[in-house]
Amino acid sequence: MPNFSVHRVKPSLSDLVRLRLFILTGGVLIALFMIGDLELLPAELERSYLGNRLFAQLPIIFALLAFSFHPLFLRFKQPAVLVATVALTYANYFLIYRCWQLAGFSFPYEGTLLYAFFGFFVMGMNFGYALALMLLSSLGFLALMLVHPVYGDRTMINAGFVLASLFIGVIGRHRLDHLLGQLQDANRKLVRLSTTDALTALFNRRALMTESEKLFSLLQRSGQTVAVFMLDLDFFKQFNDHYGHQEGDKAIRIQADIMREVFRRQTDVLGRYGGEEFLVVAPGLSAAECQVKAREVLQAWQQRAVPNAGSPDHRLLSCSIGICHGSAVNLSSLHEAIQLADEALYQAKNNGRATYAVAASAVSAAAAPIGTEEQRL
Repeated sequence: MPNFSVHRVKPSLSDLVRLRLFILTGGVLIALFMIGDLELLPAELERSYLGNRLFAQLPIIFALLAFSFHPLFLRFKQPAVLVATVALTYANYFLIYRCWQLAGFSFPYEGTLLYAFFGFFVMGMNFGYALALMLLSSLGFLALMLVHPVYGDRTMINAGFVLASLFIGVIGRHRLDHLLGQLQDANRKLVRLSTTDALTALFNRRALMTESEKLFSLLQRSGQTVAVFMLDLDFFKQFNDHYGHQEGDKAIRIQADIMREVFRRQTDVLGRYGGEEFLVVAPGLSAAECQVKAREVLQAWQQRAVPNAGSPDHRLLSCSIGICHGSAVNLSSLHEAIQLADEALYQAKNNGRATYAVAASAVSAAAAPIGTEEQRL
């Protein structure tokens, strides 16, 4: 069955470059704010202000930017952004405190919100880290306001505004994460629907060929062997006509279940080729292992003992198997391997069905009934 387990997508190089540009943009914004702030500040505060911006806040930005070039950055991006944002916020709190202490000047608190929202939405902090940032920023600002009434009789009103704004930002981040999660779930379902055969839960033909081509190309580059199995239910039309389509669907699902039992490796590519015909592309099997796999499939059908009263010989339902095995380098394409396996399948049908045949060349194939040795033409 196709593996649709969820994995976190690794950011591409362009994503990492974009992230670095965002960090650099944060530094540029702080530099631009300096121009406007210096026009508002009393002259006696300029030195403290410049010292805070140039030797505290901007170095934090550049430290985060430098860390983005470290191999572990993507792994620790979330805590790194949290630490940097909290450091910037508390550096800004210290600036507010110094401006009040030195000149009784009420330095604007909006930077607290800008840093938080930049972390929430530009740097992509997830909900857990956004919540941690909100709590740390809120506690710091509330403590500063309780100790120093920087904004006079509006101190607590401003504190409430900051806390409420941070809370709204976190709720927005949570909502965004929820919507993104729903979108990812929808995308996974679309992928599953577009690549999976609804009846068997194996790859459908399009996905089967795509995955098989990828595997075949890899085997050609590495010089490994490839085995292609074509499997077809015997007298399926008669079975379907006699028992009905629902039983026919059950028979097709049984074939898929048997294939999953026999071809268990993650590297094996299994799919429904069309109707009651199935395809398996398996890497690295020896010729003897291919025959073992074919016998296991045939024996599994014997064990299930599904009656097929509609067949000419009234035997149990079974399948025939054609096998193409060899070095992938010696095959011009996957299409050639499938054609050889299909010719071997045709030979197995001619040899009485409920058996397998191994392609001997592009124009001949030989059958080996279950429990006997293979004979090549």
